[in-house]
Amino acid sequence: MVAGSLNIKGLFFIYVVCLYRKFSRTSLCVLSALSNGKSNSKNFNNSNKAVGRRMIKHRVRTVVLSAVAATSLMWGAASAGATDLNQVLEVGTKANQMAQQSQEKINKTVDQTDSIIGKYKSVLRTIEGLRIYNAQLQRQIDLQVVEMGKLSKSIKGVTEIKRQITPLMMEMVSALGEFIEHDLPIKREERLAGIERLRELMDDPNIDASEKFRSVFELYQIESEYGRAVQAYTDKVNVGGNELEVDMLHIGRIALVYQTRDGKESGMWDKETGQWAPLDESYRKPIKQALAVANKQAAADTLLRLPFTAPIAGKMGAAQ
Repeated sequence: MVAGSLNIKGLFFIYVVCLYRKFSRTSLCVLSALSNGKSNSKNFNNSNKAVGRRMIKHRVRTVVLSAVAATSLMWGAASAGATDLNQVLEVGTKANQMAQQSQEKINKTVDQTDSIIGKYKSVLRTIEGLRIYNAQLQRQIDLQVVEMGKLSKSIKGVTEIKRQITPLMMEMVSALGEFIEHDLPIKREERLAGIERLRELMDDPNIDASEKFRSVFELYQIESEYGRAVQAYTDKVNVGGNELEVDMLHIGRIALVYQTRDGKESGMWDKETGQWAPLDESYRKPIKQALAVANKQAAADTLLRLPFTAPIAGKMGAAQ
């Protein structure tokens, strides 16, 4: 439509130019003829003048009518061009709106694409991290499988050891009981009661083998302490058929002596006879002082003369 308006305007311009040129040539010819007529003959008749004036009027009228027609055509073309221009502007406005909407869709699509790409990269990083983590877990699982194999072998070995250690513990308890029977009667009743509890523990099916072994080992440690300790305690002894309440003193396993509570009688354990043997009056004071030291009632700052048994040439003999 814009092209048609431009064509009409171009035709109008060409038409006006042509009319102007034609009018100019005609006017010039008429004026030239009039000039020539005046110069050549002063007797130019009136008829010829009238004809010339009529021709000029006719051409002027023709030019005026043509100009009016051209002006009408121009205004019509201008009106048509204005209508076409509004339509073109309206179409351009709609095109701009459509382009804006399309750009918004494009921007939205780009944003969505960027978001999807970001999520995709994040998922790739997560997958890579999980791959490394799974590889590490697989290595740990492989090592654990190896350890499980070792543990299985150890469990089989433990079962065999358990079958072998139970008789060993029973023999240890029996040997310890016999030792107490033949040892100095240091808290004998208490020690023998411990052996009985240990035997009951060995027969209890609810006690684990490790707990049984711990109890046996603990009792052996207690018996070992008797060989290094110096202790005083109260006990009862049978001397000559008489039961006496006495203060007992043992120095390791080399001496076990007693003294009555009134301090009048003293005695010692004779390992050869397995009985209590009375001591003379000379041991009364040293034994009393030794009991005070054992009870932490006196300082161990003096040498004490006490009876004890010591091995001599493969025999046990009395010595001072």
